[in-house]
Amino acid sequence: MTNTQIVIAELPSDSLTPAHFKQTTADMPVAGDGQVLLKVILMSIDAANRSWMKGATYRAAVNAGDAMPTYAICEVVESNSDRLAVGDIVAAEATWSNFVVADARKCEKLPKVPQLSNLMSVYGIAGKTAYHGLISVGQPVAGETVLVSAAAGSVGGYVGQIAKALGCRVVGIAGGAEKCKWVTEE
Repeated sequence: MTNTQIVIAELPSDSLTPAHFKQTTADMPVAGDGQVLLKVILMSIDAANRSWMKGATYRAAVNAGDAMPTYAICEVVESNSDRLAVGDIVAAEATWSNFVVADARKCEKLPKVPQLSNLMSVYGIAGKTAYHGLISVGQPVAGETVLVSAAAGSVGGYVGQIAKALGCRVVGIAGGAEKCKWVTEE
């Protein structure tokens, strides 16, 4: 059995195009002790993906030939760990692949939700970043004004909603008239 992957064909120096990626087939990964074989269900494609192609950030840089890394929602299809069972839905570091192997200790078992896509948004990286950044770092108080840059972005949209729910006045900045209209009207 094989595993389909999207790898970096070449690192971009300017605008990103489909030519920077290529589809390949690799051997099916095999889970070792303490690991799980995961079927990738949903992948997060974010600005961070582009940043990784420019160099190291909070994670190692991505190189030509690497399968593109991503945050993903996955189903455990084989488990060599007592932490996770076959059928569990987890969040994990993955790649743009059909299947990946991960250390079970680095997978987060997720709650059952009516719609799996919620685990990528409000309960996912964007929602967690918005919540913890605003609450833990910003520590807003009702009545204060919260300025949200990139208010039309995945994190900024949640920050604005959370701040408003906390009783703050929210001012958003977005990249142009079209994005500002989308934020205020949608």
